[in-house]
Amino acid sequence: MPDPDKSSSLEIPVVIPEALSGVAELYTEALRVLEEMYEAQRTGNMTLSLEKSKWQEITGGLVQGEAWLLDDGAKGTYRVGVQELAKGIYDLYPLCARDGRDEVELVLGKVFAPVGQEETSYAGAAGVANWSYGPMIAEYDGHARTLAEELLKSCGYKVFSLPKSFPEMRCLDVFLLSGALNLTHKPICVFYSGGSKENVSSLSHMTVFINLYAARWKAMTERLASKYITGAGALESLTEDEAARLLLLWLRGHDIGHFVGADRLSKSMSEQDRDYMILHELKSDMIALYNLKRLAGVIFPEENLKTVYLAAVAEMLRYIRRGGCVQHPDTGSAYLAYRHMRDTGAIRPEPWEGKFLVDVERFGQVVEEFTVSLVQLFAEGNSTKARGFVNSWGWLGVEEDDGLPRGCPEELRRMIADDSIPHYLDYDFKQRIG
Repeated sequence: MPDPDKSSSLEIPVVIPEALSGVAELYTEALRVLEEMYEAQRTGNMTLSLEKSKWQEITGGLVQGEAWLLDDGAKGTYRVGVQELAKGIYDLYPLCARDGRDEVELVLGKVFAPVGQEETSYAGAAGVANWSYGPMIAEYDGHARTLAEELLKSCGYKVFSLPKSFPEMRCLDVFLLSGALNLTHKPICVFYSGGSKENVSSLSHMTVFINLYAARWKAMTERLASKYITGAGALESLTEDEAARLLLLWLRGHDIGHFVGADRLSKSMSEQDRDYMILHELKSDMIALYNLKRLAGVIFPEENLKTVYLAAVAEMLRYIRRGGCVQHPDTGSAYLAYRHMRDTGAIRPEPWEGKFLVDVERFGQVVEEFTVSLVQLFAEGNSTKARGFVNSWGWLGVEEDDGLPRGCPEELRRMIADDSIPHYLDYDFKQRIG
């Protein structure tokens, strides 16, 4: 298991729109109070009366933000948002302050604990809306339903059952994190219901911390690729904006992948079941890659598909380095994906070089086959078969002294133990009024 102390500080510059700088200060103060609530919860000192008092302090301060807004419509939207927050803490809830095209957003409330427990924790983030990637996301969404139907047809479906719409996706340049979003392993997105009661696996709103996502790529994933993946030069040449676009295309496909196909496994396994959550992540990972293969030459140059696959493997390795296959479903998913790709010859360890060789053609073939198998696994609903696959390479819950699954390949152990590349990042936010 990686040492939490082996992290690196990374400066994150963020420009705050001048007209909204006062609101940004109120958001910062709200997250400071939320941090106090999280600390009281973490140490067992939180009470209902303290929660009520602190929450009133937060919403009472946020009321002042309306005075910074000039447009009546923006004032009204902001006022309704504060009133909704004042009703109490349930899911995460977004509060937006707008001045023309500029917007700052506060997302705060509760999230599920990051270690896979059922308890929820206080959490929050504040950032500036980033509209740069909206057209690309919209273009992807324009193909999403056709891609899903094509996949389901190849899985033997004769009738397609898809949601009327896919989750709304927004991008923020974050300037502050608080509570359970500011732990050792910091997330790059949050999901929430927007005020309605929904299942954990079908939340309808998604906010991506795009500046943190791209910065993490440059500071960790790109360095991993350069050192451990043969032929990773294409990844090293990506600008931060190009990396952000690639990551968003993958993430959008992953998000939509949760909604594709029948899910009879949820009837025989709880949505909070460790194996179920790992498989759900794995299915969505593969659907994202399945879609990107078909979008090559459509929304990105076909010759960039190799870069997409190398990026997927690099992110796979980064997730595995985090450790905690049981506690973190996305880590467990990455570990299973690597073992399967290794067994099928799509990824080959090079013991003499200490690197991983990606057979791009074979990788694409395995993605196709593996995606179909996983969609069918959920449709069949056979929990015994599902658990058998999760534990095909050793019981994930049985770990060695280093916290890694029993039977973890030596090449992964060496890569995980490499302390020359940080396992985690601490963000040093630098705000500038512009």
